[in-house]
Amino acid sequence: MRDRLNVSSKLGTAIAVMGLLGMTSAAFAAEPAADPTDACGVRKMSKKLEKPLSSAQDARGTKNWQQMLDKANEAEAVAVPKTPYDEFWIHEFRGIANANLKQYAEALKDLEAALASPCMTETDKPGRTKLIAQVAYQVKDYPKAIEFGKRSYETSADPDMGIYLGNSYYIQNDFENAVKVLKDVVVKLKAAGKSPDEQTLRIIQSACYNVKDNDCVAEQMEQLVVHYPKPNYWQDLTNSLLRVSKNDKELLNILRLADGVDVMNEASQYTEMAQLAMGQGLPGEAQSIIEKGTTKGVFKEAREKGIATRLLSEAKTAVELDKSTLPKQDAAARAKTTGDSDVKLGAAYLSYGENDKAIEALQRGIGKSGVKNPDEAGLLLGIAYMRANKKAEAATAFGTVNKDPALTRIAKLWLLKAGEA
Repeated sequence: MRDRLNVSSKLGTAIAVMGLLGMTSAAFAAEPAADPTDACGVRKMSKKLEKPLSSAQDARGTKNWQQMLDKANEAEAVAVPKTPYDEFWIHEFRGIANANLKQYAEALKDLEAALASPCMTETDKPGRTKLIAQVAYQVKDYPKAIEFGKRSYETSADPDMGIYLGNSYYIQNDFENAVKVLKDVVVKLKAAGKSPDEQTLRIIQSACYNVKDNDCVAEQMEQLVVHYPKPNYWQDLTNSLLRVSKNDKELLNILRLADGVDVMNEASQYTEMAQLAMGQGLPGEAQSIIEKGTTKGVFKEAREKGIATRLLSEAKTAVELDKSTLPKQDAAARAKTTGDSDVKLGAAYLSYGENDKAIEALQRGIGKSGVKNPDEAGLLLGIAYMRANKKAEAATAFGTVNKDPALTRIAKLWLLKAGEA
């Protein structure tokens, strides 16, 4: 990824503001008393420069940038020794004029010279430092954008400046500093009640990938899903979870999530989910997922169709037997003082789309003692509520999953889905 920050609007606004700032009348006032501690010296124009620089100031007021530039150059051409104050205003007028004429490379030299002048007021320095960083970024002088952007961000903590700085680091392949700065920007934006922009999150993700920080990559995927829940971000996230899954139960629950957010689009995912469901005694889930894949047309190749047909046949045979025993399973589970049988029964009802019965059985099981995997039970209860379109109850159920790290993460992602409008 080498997306560059879109700076034209923000830079244009900054330059417009700078262009409207007028030179104080003190520049043309009677000569003030000299301050021996002021490196700028006497803050008054040299007599022979007053006319062209006064004309430059007038042109600034009417936004006649070319005339302003011409008059600044005319002042520089006057063959007299120039004081620091004279030089400051020549650089100032010429830099502002060139910036407004979008001659950014030329503007950069004078804006930087004006900032370095002892005649630049302390009040104006922060804004000018930021502007130089922005202009340097515009002309792709990234080392200078970093130099001035770092100075500006360290003193202002302005997220806008942090984005310029972080992007500059990224383009210079300094991925560690890009991550550091842009993550800090995200923290500041969230603290201010604002969402980080999508491009910033993508750049952090790419920088994390380049420094081989897989946890950071996954974190940015989650942030993209939180703030910009697009199908491709959900797909990237679930695929990343599938790559690091450690056991069949975890893998099946990741595939349930992928199905729940509608980003399963590969035949192998449907057949794998069916095989996992069959292996965990849930033929109803195996049958329904194969039928769903068939309806969506994911089985295109002859081999894929053959596997799907075989799995569907096996699932239907197992379903016929399993469903006939559900009443006995229900009665037996209710009679037990421990909850595992109720949880297993709830999973079976869920696999057959009987969400209300699944919710009842899972709640009953969770309410008893002896549930071996309460996190998975809470996860299944949340899924049952989601399928019953009871998102508030689903969110409560997912919130109980907090011991197993993998299932906790899956539950957290279900919570995001439950929170969508």
